[in-house]
Parts: sequence; structure tokens; C-alpha cells
Amino acid sequence: MRLVFLPGVVALLACTSTESRPDSGMDASVDSGTDSGVDAGNDSGMDSGVSERRIFVTDTEQDANFGGITGADELCASQATAANLDGDFKAWLSTIGSPVSDRLTHASVPYVLVDGTLIANDWDDLTDSSILAPINLDASGQPRGGDVWTGTLPDGLPYLNDDCAGFTSNSDGIGLCGTTVSTAGNWTANDTPSCSTQLRLYCIEQ
Repeated sequence: MRLVFLPGVVALLACTSTESRPDSGMDASVDSGTDSGVDAGNDSGMDSGVSERRIFVTDTEQDANFGGITGADELCASQATAANLDGDFKAWLSTIGSPVSDRLTHASVPYVLVDGTLIANDWDDLTDSSILAPINLDASGQPRGGDVWTGTLPDGLPYLNDDCAGFTSNSDGIGLCGTTVSTAGNWTANDTPSCSTQLRLYCIEQ
């Protein structure tokens, strides 16, 4: 594993599949190095009649070969279905060419864990470099620790140095991961493990 320091980061901790660690207080001002002009077409008009959007972390771990964004989204959908969660769930996972800020709904309602714990008041709050509680419950409400493939900086834009070949490879390269124990920016941008590392995913209702 190569430790890669992101701009504005005080300290990054190595992502592992099982390690729990205290919040390292990742600096809120992480510069993605990419254009901030994100697609606003995913915005709050889709929230009519919806009171909240649920978030969970997968109960399984795997290397970075998800079969791309599509495979990661399918994993989230299958775990939601298995836990009897209705709704459309997609992975909080960016490739260099496909950031979550472009492909996920920008909700104007709160994001919550499946037990109702408040994570963020809306999309802007979710992507302001801190969240209100760790994302550490799976789709059935069971506690899950460890770290999470994200490819995503705190503002919803992609990590540009590498993305495990668009999350289709478990061999050469690195990918960005977050940690389930943090409420600072490193909930999504904590370290850059090798693509063979076994990690979880975050899944967000659309």
C-alpha cells in the first residue's frame, strides 16, 4: 500500500478491511484539483413527498474489482433488497470520469442511517467535509466497522490520481477509501490502499 497525501490533509490513516480507529480530523478543505462545476440536474425537485434518504454500509467486503460503477450500484441494490429496503440505492463510488456529484441525487431532505440516525441535513450538508454521525450500520441495521471504497473526496468530486481502472481491477494501482469511524472529511477520503484490499461500500438511497 502506498500512502498518498491529499492537499489539505493533516494526516491519513491506512485503510484496512477490519481496523477501527479514532477520527483523525481530516481537514475540511480538500482540494480535488478538478473543476467544481457539477451537474445540478440531480437536485431537490426529485424529493417531492420524500422525507429522508437512507444510507448504509455493505455487510460484505471485497477488492476494488466491482465491475465498475454499475457493479457497485448492483451490489447496493441487492443488499437493500435482501434487507427489505424499498427505494433505489446506489454506491457512493466515483471513478475519475464519473463522480458521485454527477450521478447521485442531490437531496434536499435529510440523509439518515436505517435506524433514523441523522447523517446530514441535505446534499450540501453531506458534501461540506463533515457528517453528523459515522456511517456504520448495514442495510439490516447491524454495526459494521472497517473501511470503504469511495474514490470520492468530501465535496463529491473524484480522486484523480488513480481509481483501480475505474474500479474494474484488483491488481495494479490504488484507490481512495474512507473510514466508517469518522465524521470528518475522512469518512470518504482517508487513504489510498492497493486495489487488492478488501473493503466495504457506502450505499445511498436516491
